[in-house]
Amino acid sequence: MRILVLIAIALLLYVIISNLLKRSRPSSPPHAITEKMVKCKQCGLHILEQEAIRNGDSYYCSHEHLEADS
Repeated sequence: MRILVLIAIALLLYVIISNLLKRSRPSSPPHAITEKMVKCKQCGLHILEQEAIRNGDSYYCSHEHLEADS
């Protein structure tokens, strides 16, 4: 009977401690804002759309690649 009581106490302590540890862990970082990536038509490099040079439906990573493809 003593063994069952000790096992029950140990299990109870385990549950309490694991719950306390879960609460004290920092939560995962907030989701990052995703930004659209585009592919340079000349070299295939993926860059942010806002940093790319656009010519019609094509995107380029630099003015040199834009001029080389024209």
